Amino acid sequence: MRLRTIALAALPAAFLGVMASAPSASAWAPGNCPHSTFCVWPEFWYGDTDMPPSLTTGGEWSGSARGHIFYNNTSRDVTMTYVVAQEEGRGTVHTACVSRGQGSYFTMPVSVTQVAWREDDGSPCW
Repeated sequence: MRLRTIALAALPAAFLGVMASAPSASAWAPGNCPHSTFCVWPEFWYGDTDMPPSLTTGGEWSGSARGHIFYNNTSRDVTMTYVVAQEEGRGTVHTACVSRGQGSYFTMPVSVTQVAWREDDGSPCW
């Protein structure tokens, strides 16, 4: 009976762990992200910052950049691909659509692995 209780308690915790890695819906300020670029910062910050971004790109990009905060300061929507840092090399690959002029933060550190211009399929980009 005790084992069943432990197993049932573990399910919500596992679900919350996956949800905690998803980008938050709240907006973020562009900080020191130059106009016409997409930026990712390696640490949390609030308000203005002089922390250099771990990624600044004006076009499509692939590689690996540590991220906690991101901002799309371009005139196009982008698809961002990322992996939770704890799961790098073995974790699930996630994607998020980031609208132009919008940003947010991750609740867990991630590695952003790709930024691509979004193909407009008629669905909204949140």
